Amino acid sequence: MKKTTLFFLLFFTTLSLSAQDTPIKLGGKFGLNVTNLSSDPSLVEQSSGVSTEFGAFARIGNHFYVQPGVDFVSNKMTIQRTVQPRSGESDEVRLRYLRMPVLVGWESNYINRRRGSSTPFRVMAGPSFGYNVGVSDNNLDVRRRNIRNAQFALHGGVGIRVLRLIELDLMYNHGLNTVFNDDSADGRFRNFSATIGFSI
Repeated sequence: MKKTTLFFLLFFTTLSLSAQDTPIKLGGKFGLNVTNLSSDPSLVEQSSGVSTEFGAFARIGNHFYVQPGVDFVSNKMTIQRTVQPRSGESDEVRLRYLRMPVLVGWESNYINRRRGSSTPFRVMAGPSFGYNVGVSDNNLDVRRRNIRNAQFALHGGVGIRVLRLIELDLMYNHGLNTVFNDDSADGRFRNFSATIGFSI
């Protein structure tokens, strides 16, 4: 609870201080992600799955910026556990999270002089806090009680802006704590995502 309170305090303090002197862009995004877990002794096997995410953000600043946001993320995996109702059975599990990242980034002002157009390029990184809001029905007896509710992660990625409003981003998400609550669990999220969005 203390970590969550500290996160929100940092979020709103950064937003209010930065907004006093710098421009703010608002935006939204939608995309796909590929999820798997790092090595986990509580799983017999696993395979990555493709799922969706969408969200909204505020970008505070010009070339150097801070970007807090709120995302709804679905992580899909096909797994087989060491302990489950029917031994040897695999099934698809979707874990849904409300995620709040705070990214720090830099955007270039590259201009193609021959064409007279610009294609700004961005790099960004930062932490996020995620909270589990649901687990899909499955045959492996994985329920919300089996999932660690709070997820902390580090993000890094690149993006470009085209046609002034449209943004394309590639991101990597490196989970910092275990996904399952089991004492023997050690698997952490490893996600790649590709999103398309806009900012105004």
